[in-house]
Amino acid sequence: MVRAFLFLFLAHLALVIAALADCLGGEHAPRKLTRAWWVLIILLLPVAGGVLWFALGRARPPRPKPGTGRGGSAGGPRNPHGPVAPDDDPDFLRDIDRRLRDDNKED
Repeated sequence: MVRAFLFLFLAHLALVIAALADCLGGEHAPRKLTRAWWVLIILLLPVAGGVLWFALGRARPPRPKPGTGRGGSAGGPRNPHGPVAPDDDPDFLRDIDRRLRDDNKED
C-alpha cells in the first residue's frame, strides 16, 4: 500500500513539475489566462491543475504558412536555409568534380 501511495505521489509531483516548467518556459503566451494565474491553478489544484494546463492553457504551436512544409503545393524546397543532402549541395558537387579531374590527370 505504501508503494502505491509513493507511486501516486511521484506521479503527481512529476505532473506538477512538468506543467510548471512548460507554463513558465514557453515562448508563446498561454491561451486563456496569464502565466501567474496558471501557476496558481497548477499549484493549488493537485492533479486537475496540471491536466487543465495541458488541455486548456498551453499555447498552440504556430501553424505553418500555406504552401510550406509537408504536402505543400508551392513546389519550392522544404528547407530554404540550405541543401539537405550532400548531392544537393553545388559546392560539394563542384569539389567532387575537381577531385575526379585531378585524379584523371595524374593517371
